Amino acid sequence: MDFNDSLPAGTKEIPMRDILHKTTAVLHGRGKVITLREHAEEKECVTDVRKNFIYVGTEAQSEEAQSIPRVYIKKSFDSVSRDEKFFFRVKGSFYVNYSRRLMLVSYCHTLRINLHWKVKVSTPKKTVTMA
Repeated sequence: MDFNDSLPAGTKEIPMRDILHKTTAVLHGRGKVITLREHAEEKECVTDVRKNFIYVGTEAQSEEAQSIPRVYIKKSFDSVSRDEKFFFRVKGSFYVNYSRRLMLVSYCHTLRINLHWKVKVSTPKKTVTMA
């Protein structure tokens, strides 16, 4: 079935996207991994987005002082291959009460975006101010 025939006149064409969602249990049921992947092809670029959410629970004897989540960010652009990459990760932990037990839940959230530009991307012109 062609969905482009059902688009109203003057509407932009929607790019094709593939989305995968997967949830798996790890460490004998003590944790979960949630994965989301999206692949989109547009006229200007190909986009791959990956999101991972990892949670692992362990029983705690007492609640300790909360630590600040650790954040990692990395971005790069290769002008020869026209690949742009962005990486973002947050690691931390929190406490919850589960079935009258104190549990420490450690987590790691990751976002990875890869862009491949089909056309040459030029840098924007610098603005000039007149004195």
